[in-house]
Amino acid sequence: MGNRITEGCEVIRLTNGPKHHVFGFHDLIITNKKCDKYLSLEIDVMNRPQLPGEKIGVGYVQDGEYVRVGETEAMNYPQGSRQQWIADTDCFVVNNRVGDVWGCDLYDTTDNHLIDRFESTAHMVSKDGTKAYGLDYARLHRLGVYGYIGLQDKYADDPAPANSGIWVLDLKTKEKRLLVSVREVAERGKCQILPNAHHYITHLCLNPSSTRIAFLHRYPLPDGGGMSRLMTIGVDGSNLRCIAQGFLSHYHWKDDEKIYIFGRANSSIDSIRSSKLLSSPLLVKPLRMAKKIAYGVLGKNRVSSMGMSFIMITDSDTPSITPFAQDIITVDGHPMTNPIYKNWCINDTYPDQEGVRDLMLYNFEKDLRIDLGKFKRIMGPVDMTLKDKFFENVDEHIIQKSGEEKFAISRTGFNSDLHPRWNADGTVAVFDSIHEGSRQLYAVGVEDIIKKYNS
Repeated sequence: MGNRITEGCEVIRLTNGPKHHVFGFHDLIITNKKCDKYLSLEIDVMNRPQLPGEKIGVGYVQDGEYVRVGETEAMNYPQGSRQQWIADTDCFVVNNRVGDVWGCDLYDTTDNHLIDRFESTAHMVSKDGTKAYGLDYARLHRLGVYGYIGLQDKYADDPAPANSGIWVLDLKTKEKRLLVSVREVAERGKCQILPNAHHYITHLCLNPSSTRIAFLHRYPLPDGGGMSRLMTIGVDGSNLRCIAQGFLSHYHWKDDEKIYIFGRANSSIDSIRSSKLLSSPLLVKPLRMAKKIAYGVLGKNRVSSMGMSFIMITDSDTPSITPFAQDIITVDGHPMTNPIYKNWCINDTYPDQEGVRDLMLYNFEKDLRIDLGKFKRIMGPVDMTLKDKFFENVDEHIIQKSGEEKFAISRTGFNSDLHPRWNADGTVAVFDSIHEGSRQLYAVGVEDIIKKYNS
C-alpha cells in the first residue's frame, strides 16, 4: 500500500511573455552540465497548430533572459523540436528542415552561432554525444501523431515501409544509416500488415548508458482503436524485442534493464482485439458498433482505463511485468527518472474535468508519491481560419475520426501537458504550463525534498 503526501515548494517562472516559450516532451534533460542554460523555443501564437514553413525561435534562457540563436521549421507543441544538449558541452542540436528533408542543426551557445547542419533528425542523442537517433517525422505527421508539417511522406502508400524507421546519424562523419525499418518491426511477432492499417514508430528513448533503444510501434485495429507495442533494440541493431503490447502510453527507463510505462500490457482483451480473425471487412462495422455501445454504457474513460496502471517491465527475451503505484498513481502521466537520484522520478497527470494537472515526485523504493502542486490548463478559442494549411498532408480519415476542431486543439499550445523534465544535476524539475494565461517554462527545486525522504 503506497503513501501519498503533499509538500509545499516554490514555483519559479523562467520565461516571460508576450511571446510563448515551449520545451516540449518529458524525456530530455533541459539544462547544460552547469545548469545555467535552459533550452527553449519561442513562439508568437499558440491558438493554432504549426503552419508549413513557419519559423519558430530557437534558443535558451540564462539569468532570466531569453537568448535567441536561430530558428526552426520542425516543431510540434507536444514534443517541441527535440532540442537537446550534446554530452557535457554547451552545444545543442535541434531538428529543422535541411533542404528537402527533416534534419537537425548544431549550435554552440558559448558564442551563439550555428556550427553545422545534418540531413537526418535527432530524436535522442547518445550519452557521449557522437550519435543521433531519428524518426520519420513526415510519416508521423501524415498519420496524425507527433511529426512536422511541410514535407510529404515518401511512403504514404506503404503500410509498413522497408525504407523508413529509426535512423542513426554519426555527428562527426555525417554518415546516416537505417537501424531498423518499420517493416522489420511490424514483421517481428504477431502483427497484422493490412493495406489500410499503416504502422509507425514513435517515442524513441535511449537507456542511461546508450546501449539500447526503446520505442513504441503502433498500428490501427479493426475496431477503430489501436495497438501499441513496447519494443527495444541494441544501438548496433541487435536483439530486436517486443517486451509488451496492448494499451501502452508514456514511459521512461528506470535503469539499463527496466522500463516503466502506464497502460495495460498483454491482456486477453487486447489479444482478442488484435486477432487476425477480426480483421475481416465483414466484422469491422459490427466491432466498431460494439465499441461505441460499450463507451455509451460504461463511459469512454472507464472502458479505456480498464486494467490500467504503471507497470515495470524487464528488457529481456522473457520480460517480467510488475504493476506498481496502483493505489496512488491511477491516471496516465509523463514520467522521467531523475538522472542522479535513481530511485526518484518526476511525473504529472493529464488535466482532470476542471483542467487541473498534478505535478508529483515518486519514489520507487518506498512506493511514495509526493504532490508538489496543481496547475490549471487555460483554454481559448482555436483559430480555424488557416485549417487548410495546418491540416496539410494529414490523412483525411485521421482528421474525420476526431473532428476538425478537436484534432486542431490537440496540436495547439493550449494542449499543454506539464511534461516535467530534469535539469542536469537532478535538483530542479522544469515544466511547461499555461496556468497564468500564456505558455511559459516553470521550475521547482526539489533537492531538499528528495534528501528529506532519502534519509
